[in-house]
Amino acid sequence: MSRKMMMVLSLISISYVFGQTGTYKDVAVIINVNSSISDSVGTYFINERHIPLQNRIYVSSPVTEEIDSIQFQSLRSQVESYLTVNQMKDSINYIVTTKGVPLKVKRSDMMASSSVESELSLILGLYSGYIQKSGRIVSPFYRQRNHFTHLQYGIYIVTRLDGYNFNDIKKMIDQSKTIAQVIPAEAQFVFDQDPTWNATVPSLNTNMATSATTLGARGLNVTLNTTTTYLTSQQNVLGYTSWGSNDRNSSFHGLVNNSWMRGAIAETYVSTSGRTFTSPAVYGQSLIADLIAEGITATKGYVYEPYSSAMTDVSVLFDLYTTGYTVSESFYSASPYLSWMDVVIGDPKFRLIASRLPSDFVAEVSGTESNPLPVELVSFNSTVKNNTVTLQWKTATELNNAGFNIERRQVNDSKNSEWNTIGFIEGNGTSNAPKEYLYNDKLSSTGNYEYRLKQIDQNGKSEYSNSITVHISMPVRAALDQNYPNPFNPSTSISFTLPSSGMTRMSVYDITGKEVALLVNGELASGKHSVQFNAGQLSSGLYFYTLTANNYTETKKMMLVK
Repeated sequence: MSRKMMMVLSLISISYVFGQTGTYKDVAVIINVNSSISDSVGTYFINERHIPLQNRIYVSSPVTEEIDSIQFQSLRSQVESYLTVNQMKDSINYIVTTKGVPLKVKRSDMMASSSVESELSLILGLYSGYIQKSGRIVSPFYRQRNHFTHLQYGIYIVTRLDGYNFNDIKKMIDQSKTIAQVIPAEAQFVFDQDPTWNATVPSLNTNMATSATTLGARGLNVTLNTTTTYLTSQQNVLGYTSWGSNDRNSSFHGLVNNSWMRGAIAETYVSTSGRTFTSPAVYGQSLIADLIAEGITATKGYVYEPYSSAMTDVSVLFDLYTTGYTVSESFYSASPYLSWMDVVIGDPKFRLIASRLPSDFVAEVSGTESNPLPVELVSFNSTVKNNTVTLQWKTATELNNAGFNIERRQVNDSKNSEWNTIGFIEGNGTSNAPKEYLYNDKLSSTGNYEYRLKQIDQNGKSEYSNSITVHISMPVRAALDQNYPNPFNPSTSISFTLPSSGMTRMSVYDITGKEVALLVNGELASGKHSVQFNAGQLSSGLYFYTLTANNYTETKKMMLVK
């Protein structure tokens, strides 16, 4: 059964911004001098993203997709030598390989075989000793919700630009050139389960359902297909997950023939979906190269058998991607292993929306090459919990930084109020290491608020960051929402609102009045809350859930259908 969760957004048009994170100066591009298409792809990407020419790494390597350990060691040494000699080891965060650079390393021990990209992610860092070893390691970036840097995590994020031909790759690069300010109202997220796998690998279908619930709760359009039907020809697809040719009801090599929106990403549960990008394709299992040819912006595949535990956790992937993380941060955070079979295809710094776009300082007096600006701000973000706004920002380098004034103003329908300084955070003077800052602002009324930073150096010079806007909604009364989904199997989400903090209890009862679950029992703050109820051990039927908080009590019904 397919279901869609939809919200109509009152948008007349969608606006886009150019670029992804201010600059691409932390991206290195690997080009194989023995491959003309590698040079074409690398040169086009460098020019389109204004990547510094010194970030271009030329290597001499076989043009075959598969190489052995000795050939990989030569490739690795050339990359490491270039980054080290040019003192770029710590300033580069992302590495991009290009079609024509080898794709996979086959070793006598298949448990030591891997993608070139997954091995290169470990060079020149804490985990380099694991390269070429049998087995895999857990990625230090797994399930992280931070902006990625090499210095912090000790790895590089490595993605690949590949497809059947140059035109497919060029289209992928072009589609990731601009970022939408909002997710288009017509965008669809498609999760195509195959229930015949529930007995052996239930987690992969469960991850789809969890992601569908998360996105649906945000008002995005979601199709969750729980039947054996293999969905094809879906329209306006922005996110996609399926079993590909492993869906036991698929045909035509798992081709989906979807209509893809700009920024669309995908994961398919296919063990060798990234084994080749040559044309004409030789099938067995389906290939992500076909998704690229159809017009997808980024995807992930596997060059050899990775086992189901290595598959992308799509409940993490789409949660991050739809909240403004880069496509590579989203895939790497959702993927458990490195020195393994994974390969991510696409521009690593593309993001779906600009909500987490790091702000470059806008100087009152612009710096020059001989008189650089004192602080390089790489991110400025906000999170809201109840009525408290948490501001977080990071710097890559600082020069004579005295600190930051935090400024706020309220945004009204007719006009903006004046900026007011609400706090000061001391800087770190002069530093070449990344620094992180945090400031909490507790508000007392509903409204839209705008924040910016005023960076002040030790000589009194000041600069302003770009501003960010947050919405504060103060709860006015207690409310218990209907669970979603309903009917459900086996889990559902229950949301409720508290106007003030206090002891809160939520219980689930069966039709006889027997309590079968205690979901909440303790002190909760005011605001919006959500809990998960898993009824995997219960029988199908009607159940009741009751919220008790302060002087408020309410009960609602829900239906478990197995």
